[in-house]
Amino acid sequence: MIIDIHNHIVLKDSPYYTPQDEYIKEMDELGIDKMVILGKDYGKLGDRLQSNLPDEEIANFINACPDRFIGFTAAHPDRTAKENLERIERAVSDLGLKGIKLNPHACFYPNDERLYPVYEKATELDIPVMFHSGVKSPTEGTRVKYCQPIYLDDVTVDFPDMTIIIAHAGYPWVEETILVGLYSPNVYVDISTLNQIEGALGYEVVLPTIRKLTSSLGASRILFGSDFTYNLEEMIRLIKSADFLSERDKENILGENARKLLKI
Repeated sequence: MIIDIHNHIVLKDSPYYTPQDEYIKEMDELGIDKMVILGKDYGKLGDRLQSNLPDEEIANFINACPDRFIGFTAAHPDRTAKENLERIERAVSDLGLKGIKLNPHACFYPNDERLYPVYEKATELDIPVMFHSGVKSPTEGTRVKYCQPIYLDDVTVDFPDMTIIIAHAGYPWVEETILVGLYSPNVYVDISTLNQIEGALGYEVVLPTIRKLTSSLGASRILFGSDFTYNLEEMIRLIKSADFLSERDKENILGENARKLLKI
């Protein structure tokens, strides 16, 4: 089984919107069984840019093919605790979404205590929380200083029963990612978009990062993700080519870890 735990859609009225059948065509060609479509709330920044993604758009997208897609909601500390909690309750109870995506590069630190009610609710509902980490989005107004994994240490300590996914391996702060997760078995790491970073920097990123994560945290805590469909083929190829991974390691990274985490 192959599960892409990190992918996106854009607003349906965007000229860049891609319909479900194009995602499914790509998934079928590459043998991908399921894909997680992530929510997006950049708070006041996203309000200004009109780029925030309503949960209804996520739900409509995944419900067109529920055996292939899984949806996550989103939250932001610009919202009141009441607004965030009501959104999460509705997303899970009414819309069938299975997790929460947070984007710290939209100007907040993960250990912002305004988010602690969100973490309490995620723990109560037993759903994972994914944190964008490391390299920032090129979106106007986002800031990389919020993306260091070290700020997740408080969250892992204060919420030891909440499942945490550190996206993009926290690159370039991979060692921070490892230190945050080393004694916290509730922490998982996704490796999405590392191939794009590798292309931009001009030196190897994907396999050295996977090697570090495997050596320290183990292959059972690494999650395959793409970030966008055009990354899928290259990321799968690189994982399958890694001679330091056993076949079982590759199966775990490509899908088994995500299957267990998402309770599929």
